Amino acid sequence: MTIKKSSRILVLDPIHGADVIAEELEELGKEVEIFNPYQTLRKFDQNASQQTFFKGLNYDLVIAPVHLNPNFEIVKQALKNDIPFMSHHEAVREIATIKNLFDDIKVVEVTGTIGKTSVCELICQLLKNKFKVLSHTSSVTRFTSPEDTVIFPKLGGTPANVLKVMEIASEKNLKPDIAVFEISLGLTGIGDVGVITSLKEDYRIAGGTKDASAVKKASIKNYGDRSIVVHPGLLISDVNMSGNTFGDKDKTLWIEEYENKVVFNRLKTINGDFINGEIAFKPFDSFFDTEYYRNSLEAACCTVLSLGIPPKELNSTISAVGGRMKLEKLKGRFLIDNSNSGTKLKFLDEVTEMARRISEKMILIVGEESGYVCEGVSAEELQKVVEQRASDFVEMLIVGEEFKSKIKGKNVFFSANLDAALEKAVNDSEKGSVIVSNVKTWR
Repeated sequence: MTIKKSSRILVLDPIHGADVIAEELEELGKEVEIFNPYQTLRKFDQNASQQTFFKGLNYDLVIAPVHLNPNFEIVKQALKNDIPFMSHHEAVREIATIKNLFDDIKVVEVTGTIGKTSVCELICQLLKNKFKVLSHTSSVTRFTSPEDTVIFPKLGGTPANVLKVMEIASEKNLKPDIAVFEISLGLTGIGDVGVITSLKEDYRIAGGTKDASAVKKASIKNYGDRSIVVHPGLLISDVNMSGNTFGDKDKTLWIEEYENKVVFNRLKTINGDFINGEIAFKPFDSFFDTEYYRNSLEAACCTVLSLGIPPKELNSTISAVGGRMKLEKLKGRFLIDNSNSGTKLKFLDEVTEMARRISEKMILIVGEESGYVCEGVSAEELQKVVEQRASDFVEMLIVGEEFKSKIKGKNVFFSANLDAALEKAVNDSEKGSVIVSNVKTWR
């Protein structure tokens, strides 16, 4: 069942964009209702009106997010009544198609477990000063042209916000050449190029019934045969599509280590051309020696070249992305800033190695600042970090007052927030020391 053929539609999960989708559907003349399944589980037995609602289910289509728990009563009742389901991702694709949202715009979608924001930001850097680019990530949504930059209100990575971003762009009369979207849990299919940055660090969703990686791989079908999908660690033949892969030298694009250049070999563009060559970059930030940035830059370069943009038009001066393993100076100290919504404690090996190249005098800041980030940091994980890494650091600062009574260790201190932890780290260190900031926070 499609949106076009449906008259009455139920959209689930207003926390993750149901209201945005419903608004678009109403504009298309559909009769729409929104339902919050999270409240339902708590109130179903006591609330007669909700029981009546379930008994009267007579919709043509239910639109639900891919992460929704199938054990929610609303899902069970809809299936019992043989009502077809569509994901938020699929709904966004169909609405965008019906409304011709991306006429004359080249579109990139980026999903994955690690590196989504960095890849989006590096794509924008590669396109800098030559193109009008609309970019939407978990860090910022903005329109950038050679003349100006317009910052949008902060929006999350739920697929429905693609529609919201385009609505705001239209209201502001902004006309991008290229749009870059960071999308949670898969590709919607709106793009000319879809990117899966990584399938590592997998986790369970939908009430523990699905692997997130399986959902992301399955979303490639949303592209059909019309587009190029760029991703590592997954053979294109596995998903029965043509496309480009990046990384090792048996792929179509890779970074030549220690030579500051990207090499591409028989890379297919959306124009149907196969191109070969290399791009020399200005002296790399030292962080491009890391696996994280090599992977991110390879993905970004593979993407923009797949769009058919000539290599000579790309900006070759690239810098690390703020909050993503970026090296900065802070009051005479070196700050390795890796505090963001997607950071994980597993990154500490690589970040610590970077810090040690600068100085043996290191202070570590870890923990969780925001209650709004997904996959938070557990006290058990932090306790292991304290036990295994105490000898590496002069002191450890743990962000999050809730950890105070749960974690013990020598030279361990606690801060209510990241700013307070940074201030203490500066006060407790001498010039030339390194502060490693690896806090889960909304940035």
